[in-house]
Amino acid sequence: MRSKTVEDYRREDPVRLKQMQEDSVAYNDCLNRALNAMYRDSLEEAEMLLHRALKLRPTAPSNPIVHHYMARIDMARGNFRSAAEKLSVLLKQNPDDKEVRCERASCYIELGNPKMALEDCQSLLRNTINDEERVRFLFLRVAAYDALKLYQKEKEDLQEILQISPAYPSAQLLLALVYAKLGQQEEAMNRLNHYISAHPTDAEGFAARAEIEAQTQKYELARADYDTAIRLSPQQPAYLFARAAVLEQLGLTAAARRDREEAQKLSCK
Repeated sequence: MRSKTVEDYRREDPVRLKQMQEDSVAYNDCLNRALNAMYRDSLEEAEMLLHRALKLRPTAPSNPIVHHYMARIDMARGNFRSAAEKLSVLLKQNPDDKEVRCERASCYIELGNPKMALEDCQSLLRNTINDEERVRFLFLRVAAYDALKLYQKEKEDLQEILQISPAYPSAQLLLALVYAKLGQQEEAMNRLNHYISAHPTDAEGFAARAEIEAQTQKYELARADYDTAIRLSPQQPAYLFARAAVLEQLGLTAAARRDREEAQKLSCK
């Protein structure tokens, strides 16, 4: 018995063939519209269109991309568990997809599972990658090490980042804070003072120095630095919450309450 040819299927089921062609056009239309919706942050519309595309062509070769976008929508909504599950399925199909593995590591960090994040980071860093990718993956591993309180390893990764990009501001600040966690307060403060001198309009520098000053019970200094951080970045509720804690230590409970109330309002926006 001979195998069927395309012509056989055309003769037998022209209606189904037409439907498949129409589905293909509709499928691509759904994907294009979904991407446009994601660009506009219309996540509900994008998700609906992606589901419609999967229903139209459940075995389309590009469906892994569709599932990846759906995972990203979950991440944008803060549904990190659902996103991690989708990304895990994709990694079973393609273990070498660095973008998917990187995003799953980020989800694990958000879910409070730094050990699993660390495994993904180790896998990413074993591959041959360029400097930009390496810095990105090292920052992820820094977050995992920090959550695991492996501060010496965190310090080594931050030093490697600064070897690749010596002027990277976030790495400079994080390294100063790591020195404080390792008990080297003087080194931490020296680095923060140098950073603030070089970046006098960066609120994060003042907030980082205030954090260490508060830890060492230098509350007046901490308050002054938080005042500056809030002046430079007034929409950052974390700085207000942190200053409130310092004001409590100074016995200024009414001012602390005002800071918390303002921080709550900003958090709800």
